[in-house]
Amino acid sequence: MTFATLQINQQQWRAAGQRLIEMAIAEFLYEEIIQVEHLSENRFELKLADRCYQFEGYQYLLGHWQIQSGSVRDMTAGTEAVAWNLHHFIAAFSEQAQVKAFTRAYLIKEMNNTWLAEAHLFDPKRLPSQAVLTAPHHQIEGMLRGHPWLIMSKGRMGFGYDDYLNAAPELSPEVKVLWLAVHRDLAQYRSTNEWHAQALYQHEFDPSELQQFEQVLQDKQVNTHDYFLIPVHDWQWNQWLVATYANEIVDQRIIELGMSHDAYIPMQSIRTLCNTTQAQRHYIKLPVSIFNTAVYRGLPSKRNLAAPVVTQWLKQIHVQDHDLQKSGVIFLGEVASLTIQQPCFDQIESAPYQFKELFGCLWRESVDAYVKPHQQVLSQAALLHVDLDGNSVLKTLIEASGLDPLAWLRCFADVCIHPLLICLYKYGLAFSPHGENSMLVHEQGLPKAMVLKDFVDDINLVDEDFPELKNLPAEADLLLRHPAQELSHFIFTGLFMVHYRYICNVFLKEYSQHREIEFWQTISESIEALHQAHPELSQRIAKFDIFRAKFDKICLNRVRLFTTSYNDEAERPVPVFLDPIFNPVSPDTLKIWRNRTQYADQYHIQNSAHAADTDQIHKDESSPDFQGTLSA
Repeated sequence: MTFATLQINQQQWRAAGQRLIEMAIAEFLYEEIIQVEHLSENRFELKLADRCYQFEGYQYLLGHWQIQSGSVRDMTAGTEAVAWNLHHFIAAFSEQAQVKAFTRAYLIKEMNNTWLAEAHLFDPKRLPSQAVLTAPHHQIEGMLRGHPWLIMSKGRMGFGYDDYLNAAPELSPEVKVLWLAVHRDLAQYRSTNEWHAQALYQHEFDPSELQQFEQVLQDKQVNTHDYFLIPVHDWQWNQWLVATYANEIVDQRIIELGMSHDAYIPMQSIRTLCNTTQAQRHYIKLPVSIFNTAVYRGLPSKRNLAAPVVTQWLKQIHVQDHDLQKSGVIFLGEVASLTIQQPCFDQIESAPYQFKELFGCLWRESVDAYVKPHQQVLSQAALLHVDLDGNSVLKTLIEASGLDPLAWLRCFADVCIHPLLICLYKYGLAFSPHGENSMLVHEQGLPKAMVLKDFVDDINLVDEDFPELKNLPAEADLLLRHPAQELSHFIFTGLFMVHYRYICNVFLKEYSQHREIEFWQTISESIEALHQAHPELSQRIAKFDIFRAKFDKICLNRVRLFTTSYNDEAERPVPVFLDPIFNPVSPDTLKIWRNRTQYADQYHIQNSAHAADTDQIHKDESSPDFQGTLSA
């Protein structure tokens, strides 16, 4: 028996704890779970049960917080030691917030996993930010920290430490997959027109490997034409599939063929693997039924079946739409899927959803097929990354482009927001375009194209009969539908709150000569330019009303802490909504913010996001005068 040896040191462990405490304070303040007392200048005090913390930071106009790195001090013992002990913090926070004991225990377990994973990110051998100008995108995936919003961003409950070392994307492990043959009676294969099963296998295998697998079936004396070929993740095979499908295995309805010749690297979602031996081959998305970030990471059967048909519909829209073509947007098609039935669990109505998502595969196009030789591509989550020397990916790209910061930001907004709004206005179609669901193609740092992926899991449609939706395939009935203004909320939340507010943090830290209002004004101007260029869409623009003054505030950490907790339920959890907050791209909001910052300038407040300034701004925003201005 072998044991996994811990591969971090004390310095890494404490640095990770410090960073996670800073992150937790910022996000719990944003979600209004905790409150702080303003002491002086940018200094605040946080009292949690029997512990007291002080830190330096400030609140942005948008309402989120920046905690000065290294400034959090644990004042409990009368000293001013740097706060690094996440156990102390979570225990005190949980008591203060009245988190139930059941939830508290699982929260600590999930945070332990996140803390351990975070510590590995302080390895000095990790790639510097400059690598984004030359490294392939799968290597850049290994630089990233995971979702910025959820403090338990790398919980991966179900993984042991050995599994972590073998499968975590931040370690960029090279993995092989096990290929199986599954009898067609158990399987449903779906694909776009060009990717029938034989074409797919010829693309994914060298002839010798395919012949090797066929020989295994012939040696078992079964008809090769009665089987589909499917890869599985080794964790899923060991933890779930062998015991769940033992009956089918002994009956030779599922047959082990052997390990893949090709090597893969896990991407941020863990369950999506990128082929590094043959970059043009498809990504494979496999169930890995661990509990991570918000849900169990299985593969929903109904959506898996529908994915290729939805992809074909999206591709047809893209080909026929001049504006989408002009925008340069790339849709990474989910071109084939194989869904395996489970003879027992599938028959249990209202069983926890993880039992319905155990076995299948989704083949997604590789982005390499769309990237020109002089271009690079990276996950948009990388735009938030700062390396251990304090250098950011964002600044690296901006400096390489030769543009000034706001000009680069405008180019980025045009490339990324315009295709999203074209899809919204023309087709009543919304993506979930956060950093892990999108990529950026650039030429020496200059944004050239947005890449969208994760269609069938995350796209939503308007609940009206738009003529543009008349050719929607029947399989798309499972896509969720929403009223127009709810649908535009996916832009506000999935883009502005989940992604751009964090880009804003990095941008303002790197370019202190600019203010938060300039960041959001640049985004707003990009949207307005699209509106002006498309007067024929004026009715749709009014219907979705992306410039309205307020949007509902969505919270994700509250889901784990207070609502769904760690319960194993039949449906995936839904976010928690708080009172509406002000829309940072609304011209009315920007006008109010501009007036407030000008007022602050008269009193020589140097930073537009200074705590005293923003405290007053947030108080003023709830006043009748502010409300009246917005409604005028």
